[in-house]
Amino acid sequence: MNTSVQRPDGTRRSLRAALAEELRAQIQGGSLAPGMALPSVRRLARERGVSAFTAAEVYNVLAAAGLVEARRGSGYFVAGALPPAPAAAATAGASADALWERRLEARARPILVDAGGGWLPAAWQYGTGIAAALRALARRPLPDDGYGSPLGLEALRTHLAAQLRGRGLALGPGQLILTQGASQALDLAVRTLLEPGDRVAVEDPGYPPTLELLRARGARLVGIPRLAHGPDPDALAQAARRRGLRAFFTNTTLQNPTGTTTELPVARQLLATAERHGFLIVEDDIFAELAPAPVLPLATLDQCRRVVYVSSVSKTISPVLRVGYVAAPAELAPRLARLKALSALASSALAEQLALEVLTQPHYRRHLEGLRRRLAATQQRVQEALLARGVELAYRPAAGMFLWGRLRSRETVSRLWRAAAAEGVLLAPGELFRPDGRATPYWRFNVAHCDGGALSAFLDRLAERAPGSAGAGR
Repeated sequence: MNTSVQRPDGTRRSLRAALAEELRAQIQGGSLAPGMALPSVRRLARERGVSAFTAAEVYNVLAAAGLVEARRGSGYFVAGALPPAPAAAATAGASADALWERRLEARARPILVDAGGGWLPAAWQYGTGIAAALRALARRPLPDDGYGSPLGLEALRTHLAAQLRGRGLALGPGQLILTQGASQALDLAVRTLLEPGDRVAVEDPGYPPTLELLRARGARLVGIPRLAHGPDPDALAQAARRRGLRAFFTNTTLQNPTGTTTELPVARQLLATAERHGFLIVEDDIFAELAPAPVLPLATLDQCRRVVYVSSVSKTISPVLRVGYVAAPAELAPRLARLKALSALASSALAEQLALEVLTQPHYRRHLEGLRRRLAATQQRVQEALLARGVELAYRPAAGMFLWGRLRSRETVSRLWRAAAAEGVLLAPGELFRPDGRATPYWRFNVAHCDGGALSAFLDRLAERAPGSAGAGR
């Protein structure tokens, strides 16, 4: 019996997948109505020429998707109609304060391009590597040590520590702690280092989730302008002298949202200021692997004496793989590990095994090299396209995912965002990246999602309406 069918593009898929897809389309298209009885497993197998096992698996797949329900003693039935997505909450006149709220508001509309998103398109991610790693792990027994160590999977920590040694950072065995993505690492740092009322320096513009974590902790934020060569070292020194700081949070390589990278002279000034005034630096270096050439992290210059270093595999492999880590000063690392154990017991050993399997594949380096080249080429192409449509770019990075651009429009941020969303374009307003939440004409663009299509059409129409343009006032 054949076990697969051929797709139009010449590739093959399993009979189970083909049959499940066919029934899914009939249910979602309405030809199989809610409550309708479905053929028995044996009848489905006989009618479609598959084994009873395959037919049962088809129903299992559809039941897991909520499309089919099994009724004991009666068989399989089409599930009731799925509830409609909840309507977006009214936010007229309200200032956005989180990216996820903006996404909720746009959910009811068809989004053609997520121009301000924070991750790579699915086609750019290392899906083939994840699939191969999953197949390899499926042939091995599950970990048998319960929840595992709060430090995380030892084999992955050893691998990551070796990578960091290659960048000049030597760590002790307990200084590297695995986390559920960089987000958990940042959360652990915030809750371990800070008390409500502490003054904390952050980049302006900076990373919204970090700003939200700090606000939730009750920290008092001090904005440090992000410039072409990194954070303004003079502004940081002045803030430390005048106000006193507990910590400084910075995204060093290919910063989110400006795309800029902290250069070595600036890095040395930042560290000197931290040493002089006795505060810690939390270095978010999640985009380091996307840089076309190695960038020396603050943690290497400091050897993690005063730097807490955070990174993750989500940007280079896939955002669905939530594996990150934090490297900390020797006296601080046990506190981070204890807090992780209190809040989550441990991170997922299975996810960490999967990450290790991907990172050690022979083709992973090739994927990284191709991803860097693709991003660099797309950066240049998107920059030229945005400039041609009247977008003013604050900086011209040669690599990475992000651009920080000003749109030519007199509309308020809220109206402009909604106008774009109405045309299927999801933008990221600059106010979300500001420590004080103040409005700004700048927006974050993710070049991987901005290459042509709906965004270009929207910007063309915006340019026509802009003051001073040939089409304005018509």
